[in-house]
Amino acid sequence: MDIPLYNSMYLDFRSKLLGPVFSTEEILANLARILPPLAKNANIGYVNCLFYAPVSQFAPNGLSGEFTAYHDKAALPERPANPDFSETMTTGEQGSFTFQAHPIQGHTFTDGERQIIQLLSWDFFILSGRARLMGNTRKAAISDPMTGAYNQAGIFAFTQQFIGENLKDYTAHFINLKNFKYINKAMGNNVGDLALKMYVKQILQFLDNTELIARLGGDNFFVLTKKSHHKEFIDKFTVCELTASQGPKPMNIRLQARMGVYPIEENVIVGDALNNSATALQAARIIRTRDVAYFTKEMQIQSIHQREISTEFHNAMRNRELVVFYQPKVSLDSKQINGAEALARWVRHKTIVPPMDFIPILEREGTICDLDFYVFETACSDIGEWLKAGITPVRISSNFSKLHLRNEDFADRILSTLRKYEIDGKYIEVELTEVSDFDDTIAMQKFIDIMRKNGIGVAIDDFGTGYSTLNVLKDYNISVVKIDKSLLNNIGKADSNDEIVLRNVVKMAQELDKDVIAEGVETQEQADYLKGINCKNAQGFLFDKPLVRDDFLKRLTSDHKY
Repeated sequence: MDIPLYNSMYLDFRSKLLGPVFSTEEILANLARILPPLAKNANIGYVNCLFYAPVSQFAPNGLSGEFTAYHDKAALPERPANPDFSETMTTGEQGSFTFQAHPIQGHTFTDGERQIIQLLSWDFFILSGRARLMGNTRKAAISDPMTGAYNQAGIFAFTQQFIGENLKDYTAHFINLKNFKYINKAMGNNVGDLALKMYVKQILQFLDNTELIARLGGDNFFVLTKKSHHKEFIDKFTVCELTASQGPKPMNIRLQARMGVYPIEENVIVGDALNNSATALQAARIIRTRDVAYFTKEMQIQSIHQREISTEFHNAMRNRELVVFYQPKVSLDSKQINGAEALARWVRHKTIVPPMDFIPILEREGTICDLDFYVFETACSDIGEWLKAGITPVRISSNFSKLHLRNEDFADRILSTLRKYEIDGKYIEVELTEVSDFDDTIAMQKFIDIMRKNGIGVAIDDFGTGYSTLNVLKDYNISVVKIDKSLLNNIGKADSNDEIVLRNVVKMAQELDKDVIAEGVETQEQADYLKGINCKNAQGFLFDKPLVRDDFLKRLTSDHKY
């Protein structure tokens, strides 16, 4: 029979397909549900769809399938081998969609019915493409494009859809891959990316469809597993051996992970589970002796303290609560002051906050850089005042984190501060901290060279705490080696090799024309030993604790001997 193209039946059919649908399978199921009245009216006995999509970001394994949207077995008992109507359309991603239709038994489609079938073919194609586009858009919003894991938004979408209020049955794991940057550096970013994809794939194979992995940027992941096998998950993925087929031969990659673990408690929402597992991970980073840490209430209290420190820090600088103290450096020959180190002390609520209560927090956040320049500028201001008053200063060392070395204007900022206070470089020493594992050797050498050309001393802090510090001594034009106090702790003990190490470090540094100073000197026995091995300079509580500015100035302007 002939059917008007715009009859109410087709409009009703079409209107029911315009809601949000996010997959080909879902739209075809909807089509199958509402197609029968229209199919019967158009004498259609059979409708079948075939679809194909190539491998892509949104379909890592490609997509292919066949779906029978309608089959009136009473009017067409057998599935047709060669459907009367068949049309294949190509998608923009070089995929395809085929629509097939066949009339009821003993009937031949009229021209009007063929027009309806043609419309159905186009609608099926357009609406299935729309559904895939909507699905891909939603997936892009909640997933990590490289690995296919969820992103942070996806965590909330997934738990709402699949877990709901049953989070108490799950354990949250916050994961960081240890030293992953060295895989990128040694093997290349492409291999690093491949390793992350393989790691996620292995975890996905372990999880069921009500468990989750999300990538939170870089080499950080969040995983929800059921409590019944979270220990199995930890055992399996704390160390993961991968074989990457990249290039002419396979490469073996060993991934080691730190994990913060939180068995989720009653009435805890997913955002708090994420925060608690992240807090546990931070504890694992600090502990260092083990790679897995379970969340505790004490960690939460410490985390709140850290956030409080972080929040109050910049206010403290504005309010001048951060005060610069000076700890004298002493010549072991003359027993007189020959330098000093500028150190920050936080006077909060009329109490001095111990440096270990806030310095590590600032280092983790990167705001240590703000503190470093605050201390440096204060020291430069003091030196400038002393010079104008006719007082000859000793060289003042100021600490700078290795994080500064990634800023191209680091050297210029130091030099401009010296110009601001009209100070000669000979009164300043830049003390670089934790540089033994700094990986940009060109940036570091460039900075050191600029400092030395301007008469500014460069010291390496905590020398002797890592094997790679020997490379720093050998490869860089530093002027001072500052020996870490850990090498002094066992002086005088019969079963210790520290004296041998210390003696040879001093000798090696001096043969390389570097000055040497030992920090953390607390006993006369340590001072005597250092003098005996020709270490000429020392700093520590044996001589002086860090002094407020006025007390240090008294030391500076007197003939005080230690």
